[in-house]
Amino acid sequence: MESSFTMSHEQMTEVHALLRLFRAYRDQNDAAFRKIAESIIAEQLAGNHHAVAKELRSALGSGSDRRAQSGKLATLPRDRRSGEELLTIFHEPASTEHLVLDDATRERIDRVIDERRNAKKLARHGYSPKSKLLFWGPPGCGKTLTAHYLANQFNLKVGVVRLSALISSYMGDTASHLQRVFDIAQTTPMVLLFDEIDSIAKNRDDVNDVGELKRIVNSLLQAMDSFAAKESILIGASNHQYLMDPAIWRRFDDVVVFPKPTPPLRKAFIQHHLNGITFKGTIDSLVKKTAGMSFAQLEHVLIESIKSMILEDCKQLTTEHVTRQLKYQRKMVSAMKQGQEGTDE
Repeated sequence: MESSFTMSHEQMTEVHALLRLFRAYRDQNDAAFRKIAESIIAEQLAGNHHAVAKELRSALGSGSDRRAQSGKLATLPRDRRSGEELLTIFHEPASTEHLVLDDATRERIDRVIDERRNAKKLARHGYSPKSKLLFWGPPGCGKTLTAHYLANQFNLKVGVVRLSALISSYMGDTASHLQRVFDIAQTTPMVLLFDEIDSIAKNRDDVNDVGELKRIVNSLLQAMDSFAAKESILIGASNHQYLMDPAIWRRFDDVVVFPKPTPPLRKAFIQHHLNGITFKGTIDSLVKKTAGMSFAQLEHVLIESIKSMILEDCKQLTTEHVTRQLKYQRKMVSAMKQGQEGTDE
């Protein structure tokens, strides 16, 4: 005779904690292991199970974990089959001196910073600062650099998820990879950046889905729901945000738009890059010539133009230097678009 057993909410919570504990042990993540173990002991104390808590404390030991105290990362999670690391860690975030944002984008980012710097004030009224952000807009318009900017504001590392390692052809591995990435962000303060997050957050109503997509999206939803690190910030960046599942959108605390730069922003960007360089021409003419370009494209044109000036032993940057690079840039972009159209046919 078969019997059925349904676990209570408390039992499910305990199982979830044990799963995280086992994963930390498997991944040799000492900092995560100790933090999860401490939370289990705290739960026992809260339930007045003092004898059990005492035994657990004795088994864990009272020695402090030096790596956890120093904020250093334990062993980075890897794909168990290929050995490839799931995260690229930038211990020193990139310089953001040349970051230029439009007013609306700057306002949203400043709001995130203000909330996190006043977390205690918000907590007194039952609120918490934003910790899950969706950045969307065309490529090269400042999404990644802004992630580094936020990291600089709070002295955090930047952990960029390596999608090539995260997405596995083996059923179930991608979901496991996701949870391990979120686990390390729970225990190590960082800006966790999912670039091109739409690749793992596509709409589950996609008629071409074979089933694995739904499992991956569900795993991402569960990981985002359980993500409650006080110091870490989760950022998803997307160029194709409308392909994302609506449920993923709802998990973010805020959506920050990064549009292509307007003429005033291109002018400010050009002036910053030409600082100290004599330009034989007008900045306004360059602004007109670069209409429709992203910051990344504009930066590439300016750097290549300046390098040409140096290699040609010129004392001034000329319009001709810039025009040559602009023509090459447009030719390259046109070739890329034709290639994409050919692939879509």
